[in-house]
Amino acid sequence: MFVTEEDMNKKKYDVALATRNFEIELFWKRSLFFWGFIASALVGYATLVKYNEYLAVIVACFGFVCSVAWSLANRGSKYWQENWESIVAELEDDVTGELFKSRGTQQRKGVWLTSRKFSVSKVSIALSDFTILIWLSLIIYYMAKEILVVNTPSSSCLTMLVVVLSVLFSVIMAIAGRSSENS
Repeated sequence: MFVTEEDMNKKKYDVALATRNFEIELFWKRSLFFWGFIASALVGYATLVKYNEYLAVIVACFGFVCSVAWSLANRGSKYWQENWESIVAELEDDVTGELFKSRGTQQRKGVWLTSRKFSVSKVSIALSDFTILIWLSLIIYYMAKEILVVNTPSSSCLTMLVVVLSVLFSVIMAIAGRSSENS
């Protein structure tokens, strides 16, 4: 059986579109996965901070690392979504015409509750970055308090070590977690 170029383009288009949609679905599933850990860490921190600041900061470090991982995963998902969208855009002229390239004009129905041209995934990336800042602020606040106290117990030194290792781990995760150029 002979396969035409048109058939091949249609197949490529279908695969690219399905993969793009799958990437979007995974984006939200990953976000829910990370939010489970981040919300648990936030509850744990709020509970522990009254009774044991050292453990609370260790939980904050966990929340920080989870938030960094969430931000990196969001960025990776967005990259692959855009990759597949560009492939769809290349193929769509031959298959569907300008279905995804063209945008309908929206009527302005007011200022407050009207639709806007926002990227939902970019807003989610901004939120993940904001959670990093929240955790970092809590950790820095704790460390500043501890540095001002000259006579620090050994548990404070251990907590400081966890903080340093968490930041170091997050930096390594951001560097080593990148996809290679070939993938």
